[in-house]
Amino acid sequence: GALKESAGDLVAKFAPKPSRAQRLAALRMGMHEANKFGLVRVHSAGQDFEWLDLYDELRRNGELTLRFYVAYFLDPPELAPYSIEKIEQARRTYHDDWISGGAVKTMLDGVVEAHTAAMLTPYSDDPSQSGKLFWEPAKYQSSITELDRRGLQIFTHAIGDKAVRLALDAYQQAAETNHTHDARPRIEHIETIAAQDIPRFGKLGVIASFQPLHAYPDDDTLKIWSRNVGPERAQRAWVWHSIESTGGRLAFGSDWPVVTLSPWPGVQNALTRQTTDGNPPDGFVPQERITLEDTIKAYTLGAAFAGRREKTEGSLEPGKLADLIVLSQDLFKVAPSAITKTEVLLTMVGGKVVYQSPKWTETEAANQAAAAEAAK
Repeated sequence: GALKESAGDLVAKFAPKPSRAQRLAALRMGMHEANKFGLVRVHSAGQDFEWLDLYDELRRNGELTLRFYVAYFLDPPELAPYSIEKIEQARRTYHDDWISGGAVKTMLDGVVEAHTAAMLTPYSDDPSQSGKLFWEPAKYQSSITELDRRGLQIFTHAIGDKAVRLALDAYQQAAETNHTHDARPRIEHIETIAAQDIPRFGKLGVIASFQPLHAYPDDDTLKIWSRNVGPERAQRAWVWHSIESTGGRLAFGSDWPVVTLSPWPGVQNALTRQTTDGNPPDGFVPQERITLEDTIKAYTLGAAFAGRREKTEGSLEPGKLADLIVLSQDLFKVAPSAITKTEVLLTMVGGKVVYQSPKWTETEAANQAAAAEAAK
């Protein structure tokens, strides 16, 4: 049999626990892998909260090569006092450019493939199923309102159109109740959505946090996902362009380890909505493609804005942190189908080189030799 969603914890809790030394070693390896792909900051959606002291140890030792924004994972059925205490303690303790708390992640539903994403109408392939809300709506609403009142940023996993609507409704009511402005609550994934809810992102100031590679049109997407939601809902699959064109802000990421840490397959898919083999020929829901410029912005400045860091991160400007990467090719001068071939030659965080590709070393040596020859 299969254990779906949180039922998997019944088995996971019996897995051997790694030692502190093993966890620190894993973090060092993970940071190196992230830097290799050009990452300079990660938004951790609730899975690393209990590791904050490990990040802090690495920082004290001068070993951090990646910036961390770490959310507390809030489980239903309600926001309990002990959760508030943990969240507030993390916010008080970690609030600098390297490690920061002050965010909360929760999940409203599951996934389309397992029929656990919450839908407004039944699944097309199985009319007896319409998904499941993990929270009782009133308790979700009251929790969101309290978190918003405290000035905490909220990430809500919402994949089905019913879950997306509930999240938007809750964010709207919280803002009206608390008279908050620029709170920047986020909805994660948004795989399908009712048409009337699309412009609400811009109107409410809700961040649309997508992972472009989720929309990769392989057999799982075209045969299982599309079959389950049906043709009408499938036309509102991962609506990047529609949200952007109605004033909403996009933030792109990976959802690692569900998909690769490398951003380049996601960048390519945002432009083409095709497989690397060029299928489908016209693209999967091609009207939702966006431009390369907007894609890069969503991965950089959009992500920084979504983490309340746009004043110091997300673009190369005087006064911002010196976080930058050097690529093997100019993305604006290659065909979209070649973007996945991009390699990171150099990654710099805070003005310090944290990753160099062997190709960068070769390039530097060649440049120095050429300069020496020219000086003769």
